[in-house]
Amino acid sequence: MATVSAEPAWLPYFQLFRLPNVFTAWADILAGYLAVTQFSTDTASLTPWSVFLCLITASSLIYSAGMALNDYYDLEKDRQERPSRPLPSGRVSPRLAGWLGYQFLLVGVVLAAIAGYLYTDVALPWRGGVVALCLVASVLLYDAGLKATIFGAVAMGACRFFNLLLGMSLAGRLPEAEFSLIGYDIGQLAFAGGIAIYIAGVTWFARTEAKDSSRPLLIFGFVVLVIGLLTFVASPLLGSSVVRLRSMQTFGWCGLMLLIAVSILRRCIIAIADPSPSNVQVAVKQALLSLITLNAGFVLAVCGAFWAVIVALLVAPMLLLGRWVYST
Repeated sequence: MATVSAEPAWLPYFQLFRLPNVFTAWADILAGYLAVTQFSTDTASLTPWSVFLCLITASSLIYSAGMALNDYYDLEKDRQERPSRPLPSGRVSPRLAGWLGYQFLLVGVVLAAIAGYLYTDVALPWRGGVVALCLVASVLLYDAGLKATIFGAVAMGACRFFNLLLGMSLAGRLPEAEFSLIGYDIGQLAFAGGIAIYIAGVTWFARTEAKDSSRPLLIFGFVVLVIGLLTFVASPLLGSSVVRLRSMQTFGWCGLMLLIAVSILRRCIIAIADPSPSNVQVAVKQALLSLITLNAGFVLAVCGAFWAVIVALLVAPMLLLGRWVYST
């Protein structure tokens, strides 16, 4: 008689942390870090490695904490709607999930704060720690309070906004005459803000993905998502010293972004036409996966082809892990 193989011990934790999605957080950090090193040294790189590793580890821990605490605070709801998930099924202790989540947040902030003082050429060494604190606050506001409200998508967008700013937190000093907000110029803010608006739209789009979705809500999320994409496309065209086209012309940049956007918008339109859970979930998964391709396109335009390929390759582990671990 055939026996059913036991579930690997790591699988429920990978599911709890939505591990495939952490590569989208890596793409944010890579894109931001490469852009500011290109600005500071005229050559994009991941050096100093100690600084980069601090930032990408901080981002990974805070992102994973957000996923774990999301399920921790949603436990009663998931017992009704998603009983097979790690916490309601008992495969991971809710108490352990909460403890891990808060420990990851703490360590993430510490690493981000340390990074600023490991790099001698940074304009504002304290900025990484402050941005990480803002990221943690956005995570907690979303998970513990705002998720079920109309402001939940705004908090989720803020999480992505501060994660992108974290990747750019170690930039050198801007030219004196340039507009800045705590050392970030208009192009950096539009880059991070565009992705943030895009994610807010995706979050509204996914709000009732477990059941038949409201078509007006899907349309609203779609419109916000498109506004985010347009803001993102505009970011290297605003005269920024940091975020500007170096490896392609404006026409090529807009054409590339149109190609990437078509796959996202197509899935969203299919879901709006038939708002079944399966269609909405596929659209949301496509939108999340496209965070990597959007960042890779950005790196191609700002830093060149080699680093764009490195960022784009993050799709591979995301898809591979996605065979066993859900991402929504």
